[in-house]
Amino acid sequence: MSRHRIVRNYIGVDSEYYEDEVFGRSVEEDTPLSPSLSQFIYNRGSVPDEQHGLTRSSVDCVQEEEEMEMNQADEEALNTMYDMGFEMDLCKDALLQYDNDVTRALNHVLENGAQQHVQESRQTHVRSSAAQRGRPVQEDQLATALQSRLQVGGSGDSTPTNCVTPVKSNTPRSGSPPSTRRPLRDPSSVNSTPSATPKAKKSRPKDIDVLGILNSKTDDKPLINVAVVGHVDAGKSTLMGHLLCLLGHVSKKELHKNKTESQKLGKGSFAYAWVLDETGEERERGVTIDVAQTKFQTPKKTVNLLDAPGHKDFVPNMISGASQADVAILVVDSTPGGFEAGFEQGGQTREHVVLVRALGVQTLIVAVNKMENVGWCQKRYDHVSTELGVFLKSVGFKNNEIIFIPVSGLEGENLLEKSQNSALTGWYSGGSLVDVIDSLDPPKRCYDRPFRLVVTDVFKHPQMGLSVAGKVDSGFVIVGTPVVVMPGGTTAMVKSMTTVDDKSVDYSVAGEQCILVMGGTDQTKIHNGNVICESHSRVRTTLKFKARVLVFNIDIPITKGFPIDLHYQTVNEPAVISRLISTHSKSNGQVLKSKPRCLTKNQVALVEIKCERAICLELFKDSKSLGRITCRYGGNTIAAGMVIEIT
Repeated sequence: MSRHRIVRNYIGVDSEYYEDEVFGRSVEEDTPLSPSLSQFIYNRGSVPDEQHGLTRSSVDCVQEEEEMEMNQADEEALNTMYDMGFEMDLCKDALLQYDNDVTRALNHVLENGAQQHVQESRQTHVRSSAAQRGRPVQEDQLATALQSRLQVGGSGDSTPTNCVTPVKSNTPRSGSPPSTRRPLRDPSSVNSTPSATPKAKKSRPKDIDVLGILNSKTDDKPLINVAVVGHVDAGKSTLMGHLLCLLGHVSKKELHKNKTESQKLGKGSFAYAWVLDETGEERERGVTIDVAQTKFQTPKKTVNLLDAPGHKDFVPNMISGASQADVAILVVDSTPGGFEAGFEQGGQTREHVVLVRALGVQTLIVAVNKMENVGWCQKRYDHVSTELGVFLKSVGFKNNEIIFIPVSGLEGENLLEKSQNSALTGWYSGGSLVDVIDSLDPPKRCYDRPFRLVVTDVFKHPQMGLSVAGKVDSGFVIVGTPVVVMPGGTTAMVKSMTTVDDKSVDYSVAGEQCILVMGGTDQTKIHNGNVICESHSRVRTTLKFKARVLVFNIDIPITKGFPIDLHYQTVNEPAVISRLISTHSKSNGQVLKSKPRCLTKNQVALVEIKCERAICLELFKDSKSLGRITCRYGGNTIAAGMVIEIT
């Protein structure tokens, strides 16, 4: 099963403010300490270990235990309370007692008379600071200093004694960097007084009329899911990475960083590809491994991009990405020898075309890439389009479903805007790649069908907790909805929801990629390929089903008991063709032979498939995307078809 990587859009990053050496470590490391504060810094090395009653080895053990116990969330919670003026030890004890819940820990500290402890510590700090400057401290000056640091919460004459509100100056200290810490919550909101005016009750998200909202929307850009496929080294990631740069989704700083690092490795042309290929293994090997996913907008469309791998070893990942696509962009290399290597036997161009067609993609954009290497030669372009066009029609694509376009991913020519290169405009009069995408009609969505979401990734967010990513295949989901994870039957609750570009939303509808924050379950009970649905309309699970399949160009005939790798959405399960029921005519579907002994290439047959573990399936007539399957054997795709009957 594949994992989908969500590529963040670096929008709004000020490349002039941030420097490369700042990232990856704390800003406080470079912050100078004032003399009045440096005296409070405890230096373990200045005191012999014997005075602490610890040996050097025991000191190191204590340091390691403290580092293991304090994770990022603990440090944020600890800093939040410490900034409010409480002692560090007191903050640690309260946070450990209430499992790092800042609100409950703060209430505990306040209820146990911590305010007096804070005032005493502040008085000591003010006196010592003033004494160091050589000036006496008066009690009225001390009260003024404390008042500037502490403000007792409440309104009017009522002043609760258990509520402290920090007051921070808007002007940062001289020599200090701008604070990046999130603003503190007002503790007075924790224990509200009886006289406080109650807030107006907000409508619950699950009471939203999603279908009514969808029917009333007229100005939103239609959503379209686009998968980029093609032979390895055809330039898929470079082409789409350069397009994202032209659209403004990548900052100058990030692009400069990619160019510098790629040149150090002797791969200067990979700078744009690294926009999507983010992992170290992908950059080292120079190939896409996972399905990179990002989102961008064109003048007329909202595009969810799925950059699929092209290497033969990662075809299962490619199937996972293409199964969620409405439209596919087939990138082919126009250079002499490059196109032939991908199109001839052993190349991935043919297999990717067959797979996207079998997975239900109706429209194919053929991007003839690297045209600058052939001098934008029309003769070479016509040769590639003619050879490929014949094959595309043979697998079921119609003339109006195929769009050819010459591009240059490395130079960015004819991607965002129509090219002005005279070598191209002399014979090509079509639009750019973005123009072609904008001209496509969005597919019809099944908003009124039961909710189905196929899980593509499971991870634990440091702030939000257990999260699952996937595409809503049908229906819609609202925050607060109880759901069931199939085939295990685990119940959970949708606590919150975000889009691919980290925007918080209350609902997601069919066709959208989203991230659900789950509650009431744990990470071990949700896996890639699971289907999330509502409890009253669960997806069907089975070990055995019947499917009508088309056999591809195979060397070994398929017989009863033939082992296969069954690919279904993001699922990859071992299975067996347990029965050969009949063969059918391609033209009218009539039965040609019952109980055939074997199946050979280009035959259409009805077979029974038995899986080792239960999987989630839908009939093709009920759900076209959840009712398609692909069969592979020995690293090759041997058949694909649709589910006819679930037993």
